[in-house]
Amino acid sequence: MYIFLGSIIDNIAARLTGPINFRFIVQPLVAIALGVRDGIMDAREGTPPFLFDLVSKPQNRKRQLKSTLKSILNSVIISIVIDGIAQYLIFKHVRPVPAIIVGTFVIAVPYALARGITNRIISLKKKKVVEKE
Repeated sequence: MYIFLGSIIDNIAARLTGPINFRFIVQPLVAIALGVRDGIMDAREGTPPFLFDLVSKPQNRKRQLKSTLKSILNSVIISIVIDGIAQYLIFKHVRPVPAIIVGTFVIAVPYALARGITNRIISLKKKKVVEKE
């Protein structure tokens, strides 16, 4: 178990410093931009913050996941392919499961956080404007 975990950590560290490492900056920035865009749309529609709604309201989960996949599917696919290329350049082989995990994580986490935070900020600003009137 310890050897397996050490191998995973070493592989991730090699990706961070290896070829195409700029993707760990560019891809999250793209995900954040998409999250901000969708968070603004959520706030305009009056939907609750993304992560809160996803976790706490199972009846909305299907709609949220569909909306999310529609927004970030291409970015996730590109991220997975780029991670596969990086694996080949670094390790001379490609393991699809780690590429899927890393590729999805690099996009999904920043997207979800940006979407929820943007929705919360816009909603609070809207609420303050309404209270002043």
